[in-house]
Amino acid sequence: MERRTFIRYVGTLGTVALLMPDLLACSNSKKKMVTNRLGAPLDRGHLLRGSMDFAANYPVEELEIPVLIAGGGISGLSGAYHLKKNGYSDFLLFELGEQTGGNSGFGQNAHSKYPLGAHYLSLPNPNNRPLIDFLKELKLLEKEENGLQFYNEDFLCHAPDERLLFKGVFHEGLVPEYGVSKETHAEIHRFFSEMRALKAAKSANGTDLFNIPISQAAITPELEKLDQITFKEYLTQNKYESEELLWFLDYCCRDDFGAGADKVSAWAGIHYFAGRKANPGNTDPTTVLTWPEGNGYLAGKLEAPVQEHIRRNVLVYSIEEQAEKVLIEAVDLAANKKIRVTADQCILSAPSYVAKHILKSPGWPQEYFDGIRHNPWLIGIVVLDQIPEGNGTPLAWDNVKFGTKGLGYVSDRHQEFSQIKDKHVISVYLALDKTDEQTERHQLFGMTDEDMCRLVISELASMHPDIEQHIESISFQRWGHGMVTPYPGALAKYQEHLKLRKNAKRVHLAHTDYSSYSVFEEGFDLGLLAATEILKHEA
Repeated sequence: MERRTFIRYVGTLGTVALLMPDLLACSNSKKKMVTNRLGAPLDRGHLLRGSMDFAANYPVEELEIPVLIAGGGISGLSGAYHLKKNGYSDFLLFELGEQTGGNSGFGQNAHSKYPLGAHYLSLPNPNNRPLIDFLKELKLLEKEENGLQFYNEDFLCHAPDERLLFKGVFHEGLVPEYGVSKETHAEIHRFFSEMRALKAAKSANGTDLFNIPISQAAITPELEKLDQITFKEYLTQNKYESEELLWFLDYCCRDDFGAGADKVSAWAGIHYFAGRKANPGNTDPTTVLTWPEGNGYLAGKLEAPVQEHIRRNVLVYSIEEQAEKVLIEAVDLAANKKIRVTADQCILSAPSYVAKHILKSPGWPQEYFDGIRHNPWLIGIVVLDQIPEGNGTPLAWDNVKFGTKGLGYVSDRHQEFSQIKDKHVISVYLALDKTDEQTERHQLFGMTDEDMCRLVISELASMHPDIEQHIESISFQRWGHGMVTPYPGALAKYQEHLKLRKNAKRVHLAHTDYSSYSVFEEGFDLGLLAATEILKHEA
């Protein structure tokens, strides 16, 4: 799941299954609030841990098709979209849930749509032509002139876009730069000057060292060394010491990767700042495109032209690559029948922890999937009669408090043009990384509604002490395996993926797990690369 915290210092170079809601008194609330849980039923994915005996007597549907796509997240949708765009229609996409989009899923209540995960798109780099063309097609990017991109202002994040509660006052932006010492100011300036230099850095053949998508970046021995240490170690080595800067950089890592600077690779921490090179003509380069439903908007646009090829509620439990074909075994959970598919090619758009259970392929050994790690997340969708005002900058799209481990909240109705709202809908993001991933995951799914309610309210009350009395309902989305977390070794794992991909014959992996960075640009690119390989084969 991806949240935006890019800083203007960097600049540029030149529902699925709902439980029955019940009334719950959280903490010392002055009124009852409705709580419910969102998301696909957990037992679906967990079926892969056991046997398929429950389907032993199901009737079998036999299918032969040139291309099968397993998984309808952004990578799978992108693969389908690019096949269709290039005139290729002989494929099917199997999706486990009712809704495609993966971590870009969304929900809707009586007041607003809201994201269940990824909720914005950073402006793409000018050399990311496939994504730029896609945004042009959607009329999100209106024109290009003199090397500049001009975006549809209706979808650019409205001001104020970010604010930070620091020393009792909300300040615009997320860098804690007001009321800090001269030494801290100098250190902040030095860090972002260094990031600008790394943003411009190129390999001997002129390729950017840092780029998004990563397929357009170079990998050098210097970057491999950075990948062997944590971002915190890198900061210590370079004598970054101020509390304000170190908190901010830790926040950025937890926000985009699900774990702090003491856990993620130094390569990843730098990549966060040095990889983006947007060059817009009508907005700040750090502005983002966003919608009430978050990246569910983009997922819907990828899905629209390929809807007839999608079959939902289908659990793929075996993909076996043979010399001349791929055999796929699946269960249609809605129709209570098995599906046996014989395909020439397969795009496996599933995370690593799923792929290792279902894939048998000489090109993708089981040990490859080891070491790809994910931290769990808890998302709280909160409906309020009002948000208490604070001192300083008014309510922004992204609202964060300095000094905490929380990630704040996003205002889901921020893009509405009307300033008068009957109810406020906000999304509270909590990355759970205090201990190891497995422990955090176990604790998350052991939480009661009241446990989760207290976590969400505690995060909000740190910014608005009186907010509990304004809460009408809280809905919870639990991500046991959130986006991939790039621990040291993440770049090495991506290099391993590149080597295996070169020799892939009939099964093509496409998921952000394999690029080590869970953002829309990577999913879109990986789907495109898989589709391109299939089109070459078919040609």
